[in-house]
Amino acid sequence: MSDITLVIDGVECRAAKGDTILQVARRNDIYIPTLCWMEGLTPIGSCRMCVVEVEGNPKLLTACTTPAENGMKIHTKTEKLKQYRLQILELLFAGRNHFCMFCSQTGDCELQRLAIEHGMDKVRYPFLYEPFHNDATDPNIQLDHNRCILCLRCIRVCAEKVGAHTLDLEKRGWGTNITADLGKMLGESDTCVSCGACAQVCPTGTITLRDFVYRGRRNDCDDQVESICPLCSLGCRIKAYVRTGSVARVEGLSANSPDGGQLCHKGRWGLPKSTERDRLTAPMIRTGSSFREASWEEALNLIASKLSSASKANRAGALLSELSTDEELSVVSSFFRDTMNMEKVDGFYGNMLRGFVKGFQPFADQGIRPFTGAHNILESDAIVVIGANPQEEAPVAASYIRVSTIIERAKLINLSAGKNPFDGITDADIRAALGGEMEKVLVSLKEAVEGGDEPKDPGMKEAVRILREAKKPVFVIGSSLAEHPALVTEALNLAVASKAFFNDGLGVVPMLRGGNCLGALNTVIGESDWLGDGELDFLYVLSTGMVDEDKRSLEAMTRARFVVVHTPFMVHPLVNMADVLLPAPAWFERSGHYCTLEGERRRMNMIVPPKGNLKGLSVIMNELAGKLGLALQPASAAPCENVYEAKSPSTAARTVSLKEVR
Repeated sequence: MSDITLVIDGVECRAAKGDTILQVARRNDIYIPTLCWMEGLTPIGSCRMCVVEVEGNPKLLTACTTPAENGMKIHTKTEKLKQYRLQILELLFAGRNHFCMFCSQTGDCELQRLAIEHGMDKVRYPFLYEPFHNDATDPNIQLDHNRCILCLRCIRVCAEKVGAHTLDLEKRGWGTNITADLGKMLGESDTCVSCGACAQVCPTGTITLRDFVYRGRRNDCDDQVESICPLCSLGCRIKAYVRTGSVARVEGLSANSPDGGQLCHKGRWGLPKSTERDRLTAPMIRTGSSFREASWEEALNLIASKLSSASKANRAGALLSELSTDEELSVVSSFFRDTMNMEKVDGFYGNMLRGFVKGFQPFADQGIRPFTGAHNILESDAIVVIGANPQEEAPVAASYIRVSTIIERAKLINLSAGKNPFDGITDADIRAALGGEMEKVLVSLKEAVEGGDEPKDPGMKEAVRILREAKKPVFVIGSSLAEHPALVTEALNLAVASKAFFNDGLGVVPMLRGGNCLGALNTVIGESDWLGDGELDFLYVLSTGMVDEDKRSLEAMTRARFVVVHTPFMVHPLVNMADVLLPAPAWFERSGHYCTLEGERRRMNMIVPPKGNLKGLSVIMNELAGKLGLALQPASAAPCENVYEAKSPSTAARTVSLKEVR
């Protein structure tokens, strides 16, 4: 129930105590212009564009920072306010080089839009500024200080959402500038993670992405489609801008979501640049050292004949990308596993997922969901990173860790064999090689946290103190631990001993590689690794062409006598190893669902309709089944949201013996 009532422009509005005037106005569809304010970032009221008149108060108040109070009568559209805002805009234009006709962001600039909105046709003040430098030292991001209005959006998003704290102010007055690492050029920065969040929030042409600045302004694009990024298991939400049938740019979706609307370098640059790659548009059959185009009928007949003989001899296999949607994985699973009764079906990251499954199993047997949503890192007061490098495995999770540690003051413990990925902000740093040495460290930490003897090592001693005092610890475990399932189990034992309990599961965040690893785990991942068992007569490979295949998978393709590669792009070395190439829709031409580490089943939407001579995966599998005289069976896999469904609360978890794993 609302705590207070106030009137804005004659409209009675209800609000909760603590809401700002701007928040109340926006909820009631009352427009107040803003420039430095951005949803999800701390309001600072520096631009003064959102000023309002409050009856009984002689001052103009900034709506973004002024708390709403009961009985307030507020005016947002008076002549006095219009003239004040116009004056502010003229001062901003006089302060730097804002000649719109020379700026790459003209037509896509918030400052320009506000000037037009307020009828600004001249600047009454002299242009007294001196030329500022244009920082083009970074290969991806350009920083032109001549366009800067010092709104500090970039500084706030870098600190509050990315946690990098790369950007800040230098100098004073008219000479104030944005700088990196307290005085460095952006390209010389040691802390920048190249996520591009600063460019996305910049309201002018100050910070731009060099690769996409001329590919299409937002206002010039034909369509905007919300979808998700498939490149890692977090499944970050994206907004794709489409121009003339292609993806012009990709941005994060919402600054008030847990991920802060940010994307990592993989999503922001990798997704749109992939649209420039050579496409496979029709089936191709190898003839000697080259390929010739073939009809779908010819290609599928050849595949059916090779698959039939190979499957009878149990020498056929299927290898699938974990970047595929649930629907695609289910269709392939229904064909190879349920219709063809093939055992040799797996994913590119099969060994990693099997390692995690084995380590998780003793806790799954207790009815406990052995992991939690990655966003819970932001709610934790102690974070333990075990054998992980989140900046490489899931960069947005690394942002969660930095924000929680630096801004929310959570304690950070690192346990790894190599370099500390969070050097400089770690409270306890422990070194141990993967395998027996790390296992001993984890067991020692668990026993000490439970009240046993404290370790003598200073780093371990500090880690024990932190975990004993923590109320909501989270454990981030790297994909390298999957090579040693016992380490996964001991990491979860330590989590249980530390009372890392969340509503959705045990406080563990595994760094799964691949956008839909949980979906693949539910549909196609086999019980054992068969890729090294010898030569196959037939191997089907479903690849999205977005990430490089691992050495183990490539070696299996090399040994196979007949290889079918189903991919959107002419990617090497996959193409070199194929006997038949089948065209597939690219990531921006597909729709379906992903099971993410955020604990949600998120939908990937089609951004651009498929082009060329493409067929859907279900159509292909149905036709193949028909050519083999079979009927495609329904997939036996349950929906992926049921993977590790919690049957008991995480507080019921108990530690286990390693005998249950080995």
